Amino acid sequence: MKAFAKGNVMMTRSYLILVLAALPAVVQAQFSSGSTNSDGALDLEASGTVTLDPTTLPNQCANNVCNFTTITIGANTTVVLTSALWRNASVVWLASGAVTILGTIHADGQPGAQMNASNPGLNRFPAAPGPGGFPGGVGGYLGQAAQPGAGYGGGVAGSAASGNGGQGVYSYYNNQLTPLIGGSGGGGGYQGTGTAGGNGGGGGGAFRLVSSSSITVNGLITANAGAGSCGVGNASCGSAGSGGVIHLIAPTVTGTGVLETYAQSNTGVIEISAATNGIPNNNQHLLGPSVIAGLYAPPLPSGLPTVTVTSVNNVAAPQYPQANPMTPDVTMNSSSPVTVAITTQNIPTSTTITLYLTAENAADSVATCSLVNGTAASATWTCTSVNFPSGVTITNVLAVW
Repeated sequence: MKAFAKGNVMMTRSYLILVLAALPAVVQAQFSSGSTNSDGALDLEASGTVTLDPTTLPNQCANNVCNFTTITIGANTTVVLTSALWRNASVVWLASGAVTILGTIHADGQPGAQMNASNPGLNRFPAAPGPGGFPGGVGGYLGQAAQPGAGYGGGVAGSAASGNGGQGVYSYYNNQLTPLIGGSGGGGGYQGTGTAGGNGGGGGGAFRLVSSSSITVNGLITANAGAGSCGVGNASCGSAGSGGVIHLIAPTVTGTGVLETYAQSNTGVIEISAATNGIPNNNQHLLGPSVIAGLYAPPLPSGLPTVTVTSVNNVAAPQYPQANPMTPDVTMNSSSPVTVAITTQNIPTSTTITLYLTAENAADSVATCSLVNGTAASATWTCTSVNFPSGVTITNVLAVW
């Protein structure tokens, strides 16, 4: 199961004007990332891949904001940021000291799953985005229409007219990248006379890195989109999502590394906000539309909206579902309709909560969920009379307000 929640965020910024009665002078306040240092130093230098879980850090990166002293990623280290572990939300790392990236950081969307010719329904599930991005749409199957990619620039679903699904488009840019939002998903492919359409890719994530002193990138940071997969039995292909966002903020940003927000055609955004930028502004180092801006500190996210499936037929769901058909998050044995329990945080109680079911061996279905109790800060909901056919079913929860 996967859960995605997006909503409107209103943010304000306050300014202080200070007048000093003294000898004439030019006074420039020292830039601060805002880090409280509560997560200590992030020092990952061992060879290999680290799928970083924020709950293992000292302060667990509340609201997906990590407060480090310094950050060091070693030359042979790859750090992976997944949407499942990072609460389906954009990631912000703050550091009071220097940031050095010699290795790799990935905040990528996943490719659409390759269709299984002998059992197409098994791999018909939305491709996960990078943290803060949106999932891809699934292809047409059993005579059902393909699904569009999620997000405000999600790729259109494949149809008789278009065949392949549309590519996701990054549609959220503003000059302060506030709110910080990742890429849209690609559309699923049309089934037509074929067996099953391909799946769209997930959108790239959104990653902001802020230092009070300096950021050096001699390695690689990516927020790339996932590619679409092609259908089976002459069905059409799904398309790629859009690239996401990489935002570096520090008095000095330098290095010989590479920043990527790549997709097949619709890339995301790279922004460097610095008093001094030493990363060359060319396609050898910045693979995606780039903006070189002045130094500023955007507001931090707070009160992130979340929607979570907590149980299915009274069977507890994991805190971080993986939506992997080979290792289901919940297993049950019931041919009767069941109840799905959901919790929300920072979502209005007037919200419409919808549960989408994509089944391996049956038609897609939708269930609307009702409020049980609670407030906008924290509430519980139930979806009743939900039918889960035999086999694997992928669920997506959508909250719209």
